[in-house]
Amino acid sequence: MKNVVITGSTRGIGYGYAQQFMKHGCNVCITGRDATDLTKAIDSLRKGAHSAARVIGLACDVADVKQVQAVWDKAVAEFGTVDIWINNAGFARTGVTLLQLKPDEIKTMIESNVIGTVNGSQVAVRGMQTQGHGHVFNTLGGGHDGRVLPGMIGYGTTKRAVRYFTDCMVKELGEGPVKVCMVSPGVNITEGMLREVNALPPARRKKALWPLNVMGDYVETTTPWLVDQMLAAVAAGAQGKHIAWLTGGKLLGRFLMAGFKKRDLFARYGIASA
Repeated sequence: MKNVVITGSTRGIGYGYAQQFMKHGCNVCITGRDATDLTKAIDSLRKGAHSAARVIGLACDVADVKQVQAVWDKAVAEFGTVDIWINNAGFARTGVTLLQLKPDEIKTMIESNVIGTVNGSQVAVRGMQTQGHGHVFNTLGGGHDGRVLPGMIGYGTTKRAVRYFTDCMVKELGEGPVKVCMVSPGVNITEGMLREVNALPPARRKKALWPLNVMGDYVETTTPWLVDQMLAAVAAGAQGKHIAWLTGGKLLGRFLMAGFKKRDLFARYGIASA
């Protein structure tokens, strides 16, 4: 049984991670900015929990290192140790140009994606070095590899920064007791994506839905595999491993088959793809 902290986990892929870790019997500490959402998520996770798993949580803005430290302290007080820390909290504003990005969107992406990852990593590594073991997983996304993608100027910049930061962590930590790995969860249909899609004018929405239907997946599809891979990386003592759901080969295959195998991931949300 592992003790796991997941930032940004009251909904979306972070919540999916929590569900899957608990199915494996792991204790989980979740976080989110909104205390009401946090309470609802904890209650929901407890209803479907593995009999041996526990779930706790704390409201946290990952841009505030004191609040992040409070999450570590709470998890250690409740569970004794933190074996896995996942820097999952983030914000995406995609499909826009530089001049279309609003100042508050730029600020939120930098604070959540970059500063939040740095804060979470500092707190976790410091605590894990004291306890003598632990794995940190940082979340990558579009643009992390340096490829320039349309409409990703803000988000991609933050994820490129996270990749550089994580590569530096791997070098600094070396073969010590604390390990760091990377997770690329792919294109998941989350509340944030649905919000962006619904905000588009009808003509642009239909155009945007085609590639999303090719590349996208539901959280309940990706998270079982991703959690299995994270637990396997921990068991192997992996350092610097990159766990990627949507590989280049898988992506190419999907686009090649798109004309023969149509997917309509948004129908369940009442959003027409055609």
